[in-house]
Amino acid sequence: MKTTEPDTANPQPEPNLRAAWRVVSVRAIRSFTQAFLNVVTPLYLLSRGVSAGELGVFFTLSFLIGALMSVPVGIFADRWGRKPFLISFTILMLIWGITFTFTTNLPIMILVSVISGIGRGGGGMGGGQAGPFAPAESALLADLAPESQRRKVFSWNGVASSLTAAAGAALAGLPVLLKKYHLALLSSNEGLFFLTIVLAVVSLFILITVREPPRKARNKKNKKILSRKSTKTVIQLSIMGASNAFGISFVNSLFVIWLHLRFGVGQGYIGPVFTASYLLSAASVWLASIMANRIGSVRTIVSTRIIAALLMVATALSPTFLIAIIFQILRTASTMMAAPVRQSFTMGLFPSEERGSASGLTGVVRRLSASVSPPIAGGLFELGYLDVPFFLGAGFQILSALLYRQFFGHIEPVTTKSQTLSAEALELAEPFGDDETP
Repeated sequence: MKTTEPDTANPQPEPNLRAAWRVVSVRAIRSFTQAFLNVVTPLYLLSRGVSAGELGVFFTLSFLIGALMSVPVGIFADRWGRKPFLISFTILMLIWGITFTFTTNLPIMILVSVISGIGRGGGGMGGGQAGPFAPAESALLADLAPESQRRKVFSWNGVASSLTAAAGAALAGLPVLLKKYHLALLSSNEGLFFLTIVLAVVSLFILITVREPPRKARNKKNKKILSRKSTKTVIQLSIMGASNAFGISFVNSLFVIWLHLRFGVGQGYIGPVFTASYLLSAASVWLASIMANRIGSVRTIVSTRIIAALLMVATALSPTFLIAIIFQILRTASTMMAAPVRQSFTMGLFPSEERGSASGLTGVVRRLSASVSPPIAGGLFELGYLDVPFFLGAGFQILSALLYRQFFGHIEPVTTKSQTLSAEALELAEPFGDDETP
């Protein structure tokens, strides 16, 4: 029997595959931008006198504000539409670029970063994430993609994000390489900050052309945000997501700082590490999609999380920079490979008119949990315990995998027919369908 994903929306929004690819293209631009900012910004702030512990607090505040914003974004995206919130995030990206390009006022720079959630570091994991506006993005993609192609669209969204993030991470080392040519703008981080402005403007123009499909109107007499069935699912996703986010954030937000403290390397070395991580992650998305067709979405998600947790421990125990980055690249790929499968599977659990709200509610729990880890990790770094956050993170990530299997392992049947696998793999290899072009 072929693996299926639940979808109770009735009626469905009118799919628009062309518009879906435009949303994917904006995600790609954002991934490119955030990939180099995730490398450059923490080191830039560190050079301005901000300590590792203070960076941990900065990341916590960013997560907390994102958490507070994600719930109203999800709820109002279901009522007012998803597109306005994606435009709002892009405007925040534009403001961030202007601030870092044209001011050296550290409090203002940190304030803008905290509000926007941009440039807060990451272990190669943060490229392209929409922060508190992710509920709007995921819901819009699910609405625009035909149900039969939803996993394929989310997979291509992940591939595009990883490939462009690879290019962005490589770009992070460009200022270091150009210093010997005495090119004032290009050899400074401000040149990358200015590039952020340009890319934000391009993203705005693309989003304006996206036509959002109408959805089933909510029953005005029903004041509940979610149905009883969806509420139960949100609770389960929140418990599992809290454990996963709490564990991963021990490492991801301060991984750039960990490499700097542990091995004494700067952005010229760290950027290429993230580039390799993103490239392997792009390839791994294909593997995750094939795995999902073979063993099901839930088993794919569970197995990749356990593997990523084990690689997190291996990274901490690595005796040299080279060995550490090999394990880090493999860990990043393992963590990111099933993300499109998970997003597609999760959106299929809810009707269209509840997708934004459900994503926002689960997102707030994840972000609140993620906000707790960075200051703990930063404090441990300052005390000299550089490896302990990795062990803590791995334990909570394994716990989340086991919870995911417990909560959702019964939902989908598993197919082992090679014919189905081949058909699904062939379908995924045709990103634009027979008649659609981006």
